[in-house]
Amino acid sequence: MRLFLSSENLGNYPDEFLKLVGPNKRLAFVENAKDDWDAKDRKAKVEEHLKQFKDVGFDVFELDLRDYFGKHQELTKKLSACSGVFVAGGNTFILSRAFRYSGLDKFLYDAVRKNELAYGGSSAGSIIATPSLRGSELGDHPKVTPKGYKDEIIWDGLDFVNFHVIPHYKSDWFGIEAEAMLDYMKSHAMNYKTLMDGQVFLVNGDRAELLT
Repeated sequence: MRLFLSSENLGNYPDEFLKLVGPNKRLAFVENAKDDWDAKDRKAKVEEHLKQFKDVGFDVFELDLRDYFGKHQELTKKLSACSGVFVAGGNTFILSRAFRYSGLDKFLYDAVRKNELAYGGSSAGSIIATPSLRGSELGDHPKVTPKGYKDEIIWDGLDFVNFHVIPHYKSDWFGIEAEAMLDYMKSHAMNYKTLMDGQVFLVNGDRAELLT
């Protein structure tokens, strides 16, 4: 299994994700955690992120999961040429629904475990790689429902790791929410790791380490 879980974007280690993906640099970039944003602002953020990945050396494209709601086989075909997926931050509860509606959750559950694909995530993209989204409601609003989404909450994560992630720990802009998540996880005896912006939790086969 190959995982790159960051607090913010590629953190301080973009080259590590480049190496993790391998020689085929075809990368699907997922921004659906921001589907509640104004369309113009969302597009600008996607373009900003795509440039970041291209500058590092990736052959990257946006995979808008809304185009594949109810079209699981088409999604699988679209991802067949990719060696990696990177899932950006935003609202984790919107993201979990986009995963479910498109079938990306089932696809990744198998492909990443079989080491057919490297998984990268930032903030919400890291949280969804854990056993569940419990505690994340203290940082995100679970009931935000963009157009095309159902009014429901999906708590399941991909369960790639045996701990929960608290992103943006001690940051100026999310520090209070991160502390609330930390208190929740402590009080519920949950296994967790905090991630400060710039830090990355990396898994490459038997190698697992926190890059600080």
